[in-house]
This record gives sequence, structure tokens and C-alpha cells, in this order.
Amino acid sequence: LWLVVLADIMTNLMLFFLILYVFTVRPDLASNTEFLQGFDKDNAQQQKEKRAEDVVKKFTEEDLARKLAASLYVNLNNLKGSGPNGEITADDVRRAQPVERPTEIGQAVPAHIMPEIQVPGHGRPMTAMEKAVTHSMTASLTMPTFRVTINAKQDALLKAAKKKGVSVTVAIAKACAEAIRNHPSINWAYQPVDKLVEREQVDIGMAVSADGGGLVVPVLRHCESRPLEELHESWKGLVERARKRRLAPEEYANPTFMVSNMGMLGVSYFDAIPTPGTAAILAIAAAGPEGMPLTITADHRVVNGAEVAMFLNTLKAKIEQPEEWMGPMGPAIPEGAWDYDVVVIGGGPGGEDCARDLAGHGLKVAMINDAPFPGGECLWRGCIPSKAWRAAADRMRDRAHDELLGVVGTNKAKLDWEKLEQHRRGVLEERGKMALNTDKGVRIDVIQGFAWFETEHRIFVDTSRNSKDPHQRTPLGDGSEGRHITFGCAVIATGAPPFVPPVPGAHEGLESGGVLTSDTVWSLPKVPKKLGVIGGGAIGMEMAQIFQDFGSQVLLVEGRDRVLAEVEPEIAKALTAVLNEDPNLTLVTSAKVKQLKGKPGAMTLVYEDAEGKKQSFRCDYVIMATGKRPVLDPLRLDNAGVAVENGVIKADKRCRTNVPHIFAVGDVIGGYMLAHTAGQQGRVAAATILGEDMSYDEAKDSGVIFTRPEAGFVGLSMEQAKAKGIDAAEVKVPMSVDAKAMITGETHGLIKIVADKATNRIIGVHLLADHTDTLIGEAVMMVSGEMTLEQVGEAIHPHPTQTELFGELARRLLSRLRRSKAKKTA
Repeated sequence: LWLVVLADIMTNLMLFFLILYVFTVRPDLASNTEFLQGFDKDNAQQQKEKRAEDVVKKFTEEDLARKLAASLYVNLNNLKGSGPNGEITADDVRRAQPVERPTEIGQAVPAHIMPEIQVPGHGRPMTAMEKAVTHSMTASLTMPTFRVTINAKQDALLKAAKKKGVSVTVAIAKACAEAIRNHPSINWAYQPVDKLVEREQVDIGMAVSADGGGLVVPVLRHCESRPLEELHESWKGLVERARKRRLAPEEYANPTFMVSNMGMLGVSYFDAIPTPGTAAILAIAAAGPEGMPLTITADHRVVNGAEVAMFLNTLKAKIEQPEEWMGPMGPAIPEGAWDYDVVVIGGGPGGEDCARDLAGHGLKVAMINDAPFPGGECLWRGCIPSKAWRAAADRMRDRAHDELLGVVGTNKAKLDWEKLEQHRRGVLEERGKMALNTDKGVRIDVIQGFAWFETEHRIFVDTSRNSKDPHQRTPLGDGSEGRHITFGCAVIATGAPPFVPPVPGAHEGLESGGVLTSDTVWSLPKVPKKLGVIGGGAIGMEMAQIFQDFGSQVLLVEGRDRVLAEVEPEIAKALTAVLNEDPNLTLVTSAKVKQLKGKPGAMTLVYEDAEGKKQSFRCDYVIMATGKRPVLDPLRLDNAGVAVENGVIKADKRCRTNVPHIFAVGDVIGGYMLAHTAGQQGRVAAATILGEDMSYDEAKDSGVIFTRPEAGFVGLSMEQAKAKGIDAAEVKVPMSVDAKAMITGETHGLIKIVADKATNRIIGVHLLADHTDTLIGEAVMMVSGEMTLEQVGEAIHPHPTQTELFGELARRLLSRLRRSKAKKTA
């Protein structure tokens, strides 16, 4: 444009001097009409245009095309020229102009006015890239920044990147994107004036050395959603074009996060400078004795120090445990002359399932168990013995309702406690022997004793307090007897004993025997006449109703405003209503236990009710059913460097701890403290050790509370779905409409299905029904198999069965969602 203007000025000047010449030096030409006609307006305009064209032609079409391409954001690398010798013309560029920009291109940041200091010598003009860097760095001086540093061990990431066949640079970028998922504000930006741009797309800029010197910063787009391998392929192309300075504008504009890696140059520490449009830049220095320094320089207008510190800790975990987001990298057992490939500490459901899977693949496995038989708490003090009692209680409850079906004379059932206990203990011992024989049969070395860590690859097995009684929890030994064992990998599966809160008189009651737990309730000499139960979880609810059915008068007190906090709220409310119909069972919620006192056979439970009134309940025994908590100190985890968080071992979805070759499963890692949960996690740990891709998904876990009717759940409730950002819908049906339930008189309860509106996938099933323990099998397959409402609704369920309710529920919810969509589109 300026060339055309200059040509116009020159033409007008020449015209002026020519007219002056005619009227002063050659007045005879002034009367020549033909001559003057040559200077009419049209002719003058033509001459101006010709003069401009002559000036413009001094610049080649290629120069104009290049300048035009920069202004229109056209990538010249993708164009084929139509000019002489394939030269790219301006018309070629105009035709290639995109209708929309591939990515939002921010306006150039003007250089801030700074004091200019004259420097001797003859300076050359900066290139466009150098100018851009200068302006950006000058503008960055307006950002209030701070720095936070953490060290991370890089060995696991280097190995993982090599095994995956991707560059370390891309692996770091993906690790950053994974960490940003947990800390999204790191990806935001300040926008003048006093605005924050909250971005979900993670576009990471990383510096590359260009041919001929200087740095270019290509941007790797959508790091949060694209697979690692795809990012790697994109990065290879970006690097190649960056070195030749052939990047299109959309390939270097507007990163949301930046990484600068000078560690490859041996730099031990440095600060990187963030630029406007980003909130943070990561500086990676060379690894030292404590690991690789990771320094974030951040914009304090967008993030604070705590947020950056948490982001760095998450990033450190991603770098040190890349398998958590990259997937398995092959067998986890490090090379070495170990006594065992894998040592499993604990012989419960989690430890046994893990050990059996590993032994089945030919590994040399030792399972350390503190009892003479495996099975853990589930077999000896939990699931199995309590269900033996529940089976007897069910028989008595069913007899009370026989008359409904015309069966008379059976409603006065009587319990023989000694025979029941003989049956219960016999089942446990038989199953214990079966488990031990199976473990030995698959060549697991079962070693009795209590193990603790001496180093990250060696344990000591204390055998000084070994007992022959499997019914009692074995106390800790003094270490006077035992053996040392080295291992490649270890799996911690030691479970969790009952937790007794610091209620006045509770520990004295434990010593005297007046206060019982899920460990010691099995020592009851007979059915108590009156029983107090503290805690409205699964154990407390089951025990309260079992002894009510046995004939005891039972009071259950719960500190929260509802029982069964782990169960869907409406299911828990409906169960509470049913239990309140039991003649000898009283439920009190929002209560505070103030004191326990007395002796076995004569205990007093003192509590404060929801209105603040002091109440007392005299009973024979009090059962403390206040949950379970892992006891980790005896394991001496510090010797192996295993991290503990909030009282449990910190483990990921593949059951890995922070130590790559040490795993943890079951109650020791928190979450659902259920036998089948531990078993699944044990199988996950085994698969991960073997290099297979398997993980534990809590959103597909399940549970049954063995009351009458039984409560159960699989997957998510509406509340849980909402917390995960899922737009869900639910449908429910009472058991009273089911034909089979009406026939048997088992009409208490309801069933719910929860589905994702976007996909119609069933994400939760919640039940309160007799025979929930059987019904839940189909619900598990629905959720774990990610079945849709259509699939369940079209399945043919037999009639009359309670399972046909699943098809009915699916069809109802599907119909409702279709009507809702139709209304929105109408």
C-alpha cells in the first residue's frame, strides 16, 4: 500500500512540473488542443497507475505472496504456485485463504515502553521472529510471577517412553496434561482487564532449536485428549518444520502452557519466563542426586503458591509412575537374585487371589499369613461366620410368616446356640483347609508369621507368636524368631482390624469382655437377652437384626442422621422403615455415645439423643461396630519408602504404591472394605506385575448388606453420578408390584436403575429386596458390561421371576428419555 501511495505522489509532482514547463517555457504548446487532451483526468489516472505498477514490479510476486500469506495465515508449504517456474503468486495465496482460522491467533503483543540505552556499533535489523521474542519477553515483565521447585525421579519415565517408542519430550508434555486434569487453573490465563480465561484444551508449547540458531516454540495441540502415540507423530512433524522455520501460524500461536527443557544441556537449575497468554511455564533442569528439578514460574494473578505446589506434586507422581496413565510397560519384577519373585503379605481374599494368579503364571511366590490357615478376616471373623448366623436367623424369620401360605404350626422356632456354633466353626475350618490345600496345590509357599519391611527388597517374617488357633487374631511377636526373605515385588494385603473410638469406658470394656467387636463377638457363650450396638454401617445393621431375630432386645445407635452411609439414600431410608417394624429392634440416629460402663452381662450404654437428652440402655453386651482402620506401623513401611496418606497406603488404580515394585490391595488402601473388592484388587496387582493392562474401577464395584430385606448396590447413585459430571436419570419400581414377590409375601423394598442420558448406558443399580444377593448378579453384569437400556429392555426375562423387573425398569426409563427428547426438539 505504501508503495502505491509513493507512486501516486511522484506522478502528481511530475505532472505539476510538466504543466509549469508548458505555460512558462513553451507557451506555444498551451494553445495545442491535442497536446492538452493528453492530460485530461483519465489519462493522468492511467499514468499514475502505470507509474505505481512500475514501482511495485521492483518487488517479486514471491515477496508479495509471502507477506500476504503472513497476514492471511496461509501455510505456503501446502501451496502449489501458478506463476512462472511454479512461483507462488498473490492470487494463489488469496485462493488458499481459510474461511476460518484453524486456531485462534492472538494479536501481537506490542513492546512495552522501556528505557532505551544506546549501544556503540552498527546493529542489524531484527528478524520477525527475534522481534516477536523481544516484544513477548518485554511484555512478560508486567506479570507478577513466583517460582516453586520440586524434584522428581525420571528413570521410570525414560524407560516407559523408550518402551512406548515415543520421545521423552512428548511423554513430559502428556504428563503435564494429565496433571492439569487435576489442577485446571494452571492452564488458565489472565486477560486484561481483570478477567480470567478458563481453558479446557491443553496446548503445550516447547522450544526447539532452529537451523542457523535461535529457538522456535511449536505448540502441541489437544494434549489432554489425544493418545500418546498420536501426539508423538504430530510432534515429529512440528519439530521438522520448526527447524526449517516453516511453521504455519496456527502451529506456534497461543500455547496454554509451556515447557522449557535445558536439562539436556547439563543445566542444573534455571528459571523460565512465562509469556502473556499463559499462567505458567515449566523449567526442567538436569537430574541430580535428588532427581530432576522441576521449576514452575507462574502468574500470581491466576494461580497461587499452594495450587502450583499441588500441581507439581501431581506431576511428580505422573513422572515417577508413568504406568498409571501410560499403561503397563511389561513385567514389573526387577532383575535380581531374589528368594522369591513376589512376596504377598496377607492371606485374605486380596492376598490369596493375587498369589494364585501369579503362581499360575509360573512365578515363585511366597504368601505370608499370620494365621495357620488362609482366608483372612472374611473367613474367620467377617463375611462367612456372620452369614452362618444370618442363615439361622432367616429360617426363624421365615417360619414366623409361614402361616401366610397356609403352613401352620411352624411359627415357634427355637434356636439351639451350641449346634449353630458347631456348624459355624465347622464351615470355617473346612473352608480354611480347602484354601490352604488349593494354595499349596498351585505351588504357593505359604509361610505362617508376621512380616515387616527391612528394606525395599527384604522383609523379616516374625514367627515368635505363631498360633494353631485360626479363630483368634494372632498378636504381634517380639522378633525373637523368624527369617529374612528377599523379593523382586511385594504385595501388601494385611487388611484392617475393627476401630474403636475413644468413648469413655470403651477400652476398659474391651478388656473385661463387656464390649465386643467384629473380632470378638464370636466368643459369645449364648444369645444375650439385651444387646447394644454402636454404629449403623453394614456390620452394625446385620448384627442388630440377626440378634433381634434370635430373640434379643436390641438398641442400635448411630451418630449420623441416617444408617448405611455407603448405600443409596432412598434404599437406606426404606430399609430403616422396615427395620423399625421389627418388634425388638430400636434404631436411634443423630446420637452421641457418652459412656460405656459395667461388666459382661451387666453393661450400660449412655448416649445423648438428637434432642440433647441423656439416655441410658442396660444390656448384657455392647457391640462396637464403628468401622475398620488399617494398622500400618508394625509393617515398618518407612524402611521401604512406601507412602501413607490419611491413614491408608497410597495406591493408584493399578494398586501400585509410590515404590514401583511394591503394591497394596484391600482394606489397607481404603475405599470399599469388602472381600470381593480386595479380591479384584489382588487380581489387578497380579496383572500389573505380569505386565498386563488391568485396573480397579470403583464406579463398577458392588456390595450387599445382609439384612432382611437385603440392601445392595452396583455402580453409581444419582448423587455420585452428578459429582462426576454425568447427566443421569433414574427409574424405580416397588417390589410390591412383582408377581413372584406377591406369591412369596416378600414385597418389602424397591429396585432402582440409574442411566447416563447421553448414552443410555446403565451406570448404577440399587436394590432393597429379599434375595438381593441373587438378583444383584444381573445388575453387576449390566454395569460392568456397560449395557444400555435398549439391551436390557430387549432381553427376554423369564416369568414369574423378580429379574423381569430389570427389563421393565429399562423400558420405562428409555420411554421417558425418548419423550423428554421429543419435547425438547418440538
